[in-house]
Amino acid sequence: MILGLFLVSKLSGSVLASDLSLWERLTPQQQIVLGSGKQVVLEEEVPDSPWPNLTIYQLVKSSSADVAAVFWNSELDTKYLPNCKSVRILDRPSRDVQKAEFTLRMPLFLPEELYVSRITIKSPSENNYEISWKVLESLYSKECNGTIRIEPHGDLTLFSYQNFVKPRSNFAALLRLPAQAIIVDSVKSLVRQVETERQKNLQLLAAQLKAIEIALGKR
Repeated sequence: MILGLFLVSKLSGSVLASDLSLWERLTPQQQIVLGSGKQVVLEEEVPDSPWPNLTIYQLVKSSSADVAAVFWNSELDTKYLPNCKSVRILDRPSRDVQKAEFTLRMPLFLPEELYVSRITIKSPSENNYEISWKVLESLYSKECNGTIRIEPHGDLTLFSYQNFVKPRSNFAALLRLPAQAIIVDSVKSLVRQVETERQKNLQLLAAQLKAIEIALGKR
């Protein structure tokens, strides 16, 4: 769940409350951008906040279960996310919840970030997944929570990544551009990891798929 800890990224309540699929929430032009293999990155300025609302959509050449399985494997973050230094699972209070400690390299020569997050997985409907997190302890943020929503889209998978951060200091304004670059690159790294596992490491992917089946009570 390391993606975008430093950025605000949430959809408005009216959109989230709708019954539209992720694809249907996008404009025709945004759908064309996604179809070309690029990300759709949406920014919205927030009053009294040094960071904008940021929402990222991306298509992946995989199944929705593959994306959920890779994202749920928090301990894998150090392998493909360049700013993630370490991950330690502290507790699994139930099959669908894990509590993990993350250490991140910070931009602008800042001291490392250390935070603890509670992460939950669910499947609202067949082949649809939601993984949500809430940061319980953090050096740099007063509040952080978010959700990745993952849905099939034909032979591909579409996901939206959302995160909300309330920083501890207005100094966070200086991190706006480097932080946005981190989340954009991190989402791309997630996609590359999923597609690489499908091509080169089916054994790892199978183990991760088994893990989410256990987490969702399917085994």
